[in-house]
Amino acid sequence: MTVEQFKPKSIHLTPTAAQHIQTHLDNNTNAIGLRLGVQDAGCNSKKYLTEYVTTAQNDDIQFVDKGITIFVSADDLLYVAGTEIDYVKEGINKVLKFNNPNATSECGCGESFNIKEE
Repeated sequence: MTVEQFKPKSIHLTPTAAQHIQTHLDNNTNAIGLRLGVQDAGCNSKKYLTEYVTTAQNDDIQFVDKGITIFVSADDLLYVAGTEIDYVKEGINKVLKFNNPNATSECGCGESFNIKEE
């Protein structure tokens, strides 16, 4: 699987998210980018996972947006292709928010989602 297959549905960052992530990357000298993944959990079927990456995995597909490398495993890309990551203030909290065109519903807390069935 190549990144070219998913170019039309690559992962994007808002300027606010890019600035937030870059600050964390600058503070972690070993980090080379951000991983976006999913796991089974939550009120719905999937939950987003993010972590800073120090080493790429063999099945990673890499996207670069606003100078930041975003790593997604080939398996997880089916769930998050086309997602825009934002960084927003919600009440007193600041959080990463995911605008995922594949999601058909989200739980009330926004931490889990269902996807369109192909």
